[in-house]
Amino acid sequence: MRQAGHDRHGLRLRALIAVLWRAGLRFSEALALNETDIDTARGSLLVRHGKGDKRREAGMDQFGFEQLAAWPTHRVSLPVGPLFCVIDAAALGTPTSAPRRRTFRASTRQRSSTPSDPDASPRSQQLRD
Repeated sequence: MRQAGHDRHGLRLRALIAVLWRAGLRFSEALALNETDIDTARGSLLVRHGKGDKRREAGMDQFGFEQLAAWPTHRVSLPVGPLFCVIDAAALGTPTSAPRRRTFRASTRQRSSTPSDPDASPRSQQLRD
């Protein structure tokens, strides 16, 4: 979260991480969210097309909503569309495509402070007794 920065890209990334982490959404579910799917009063997010194309509500705590709150203020200046939309491209305001998501995740992984070498961090098998 610290590596995300404070520009509009960083705010979007921080909000996306908060939704994935604090609400437990899948990546495709988070990218399909609209602004109307967020209900801060109830502390929930509406997932319209979840796993198996099922509709569900996911709860999120106050910290998640605090991280999310900064992004919609910048999102207002973009065309109507999904909450986590494309910022810089000819497709401004449109949903993010699958190849672009893979590139986004790869570039985010490179910028993070986590080690890229799989042997540098313990595997789940190594943590067992």
